[in-house]
Amino acid sequence: MDVYGEISGMIAKELMIEEEEIVPEADLQDDLGADSLGLLSLSEAIAARYGIELIADDLVDARTVGELAGLIESRISSKD
Repeated sequence: MDVYGEISGMIAKELMIEEEEIVPEADLQDDLGADSLGLLSLSEAIAARYGIELIADDLVDARTVGELAGLIESRISSKD
């Protein structure tokens, strides 16, 4: 599975929404209803899955699902 697909699954699980609602241009907070606790849970799930740490600014800067997936891909490639 690609990073975007995995991130979509994590978002659906952590925010308790249907995966069909998740599209690359969806804003995590405005469109998908992520609050600070939801974003924290999501960042912990990402850290556990990929072994990378996200800081609060990362989740503020990466507002959409597509931007978040791009950030994760970038961090994974720079980790190698």
